Formats: sequence, structure tokens, C-alpha cells
Amino acid sequence: MKNAEILNRREQIVTIIRSAGKINTEEAAAMFGVSKETIRQDLLYLSHEGIIKKVYGGAVLCKNDRIESLPIRETVNFLTKDKIARTAAKYLPEGECIIGMDMGSTVALLGTYLSRRRDLLVITNSHRVLQTLVTTENRTLSLGGEYNKEEMAYYSDEIPSLVKNLTLDLYFMGTSGVKGRGGVCTKGFQESFIKNQLIQRSKKKIVLADSSKFQTTSLIEVAPWSSLDLLITDEDIPADIKKDLEQYIPVVIAQ
Repeated sequence: MKNAEILNRREQIVTIIRSAGKINTEEAAAMFGVSKETIRQDLLYLSHEGIIKKVYGGAVLCKNDRIESLPIRETVNFLTKDKIARTAAKYLPEGECIIGMDMGSTVALLGTYLSRRRDLLVITNSHRVLQTLVTTENRTLSLGGEYNKEEMAYYSDEIPSLVKNLTLDLYFMGTSGVKGRGGVCTKGFQESFIKNQLIQRSKKKIVLADSSKFQTTSLIEVAPWSSLDLLITDEDIPADIKKDLEQYIPVVIAQ
């Protein structure tokens, strides 16, 4: 719970800086009911992740292209994404199985709920997922390739020959904005290639997407909803969108 409180506070700090352009350490400490040193640690963390820039007495927003990097996406809507990840973990089959996990921020949180399992082979291109699973007894297989710092993921034009011969029992995937689109989307062609390859090799495909994904759109549509097996989202998804989606894919509201 403590980690959730920290991430929730950092999310709110980023929201304030985005809105006001800056934040004052002393005022933030009073606002959140914590010490100034705690706020300084929050700002230091966000600064190291390239999200904000520390200045005398507080911080301002970074003016660079890392604003939509994975670290900042992990702080946005954290509690909602964590609820979705926790719900997704309930769909893991019993016993030994092979699962795929892609490089989305919500999927990365799912890794924290796999610590009690010892019988999984996890295939992923996400460095964050690999970090999360390193302390578990599950086996991991990285897809490898060129490392992208912003996404904390590996990209390649080919997948390992070993993976080509595997059938995944389950594939957990995220999505970029899907407003006005007919299925799971990505922002880049390298990501779409990997996602498509794992979809083709998976018996069951589950999409993890918080409701904000239905308010923005993305460049590339990878797979139609009808080709996927389940969508897990949150209670803030508009009723009309949920009703429309249910014509093509079962929709579960995270609890």
C-alpha cells in the first residue's frame, strides 16, 4: 500500500506541474501532509526519469520528448492500472504455461502479481517486465533487439527462432489510444510487428486498457477486437463505448 501511495502522490505532482508549469517544495509538503525531504525525494525520482526538472525551491516540467516515456505513463492513473493488472492476474491458467507480456505500463504492473507463481515461461520485449520478474522463480525469455530507453523495450525486425516454434497459452497486451479505431493500436511499426507476431502465436489474447485509451487515437491498428478474447478496463469507460465494444469482444470491468 505504501508504494501505491508514493506513486499516487507522484502522479498528482506531475499533474500539478503540467497544469501550473511548476511546483514549490514547501507548498507541496503542506498539500500532501509529508515532509519537505519526502517531496524532494519525489522530485529527484521524477527528475531522474526525465519527467520534470528540479530548480531552486521546487521543479518545473521538462520540455523534451520524454514526456510520454514509460516512466511517466506508469505514474499516470496508477491506481486504476494496478486494479486492471490485479484483475488480469486472475485469468492466468493453473500449472505450467507460456505467456507473453508486451511493453505497456499496465502490463508491466501485472508482473508484480506473478511473484507467487513458479511455473511460468514469460516471453516479452519489455525491460520493465524483466526487471519485475527477476526476483521470482519464473523463467523469462527476452525477444531482444535494439533497446529503446523511452519505452524501456527491445525492438527488432525479427523474433528469435525459438519463439517461432512456440505456442503461447496466453498473451497480455496493452494498447495505445483506440478512439475511432476498430481494435488494438500502437504508435510505431516496430511495436506493431512484435505485437502481431505474438498475437498469431497465442491461444488466448487479453487486452489491458484503462478508460483514457478510448479518448485518444493512434497511428497503427494491429488487430481487430473480434480477433481478441477479452478486454479488461475500468469503470470510467463510457457506457456507449462499452456497449459497442461488447459486440466484438467480452469486456470486464476491473474490481
